[in-house]
Amino acid sequence: MADETTTTDGTAGTGESDASRFARAKDFVSDKYGTASEKVRASYNQVREKVEDVDFGAITDQVRSYVRSNPGKALLISVGVGFLIGLMLRRDDSEG
Repeated sequence: MADETTTTDGTAGTGESDASRFARAKDFVSDKYGTASEKVRASYNQVREKVEDVDFGAITDQVRSYVRSNPGKALLISVGVGFLIGLMLRRDDSEG
């Protein structure tokens, strides 16, 4: 008698199937959330380790020596990158 519910059309139903479907859906979502959470955590740790291994001082020295040996190319690359960034920012403003 406690499991009996009344549906919208006035007929009696068990309600057990709705509860079991909800429980299965909850378990499914919890499982998928756990799997996704583990993958994100593992990816984050991999990226963090790679960033910790990078020697930014050495990269700065390499860039500095490249710019000194190729000032024209470096200037053109800088202008091109600045132009592309300007285009992307301008498009974002005009869309909104």
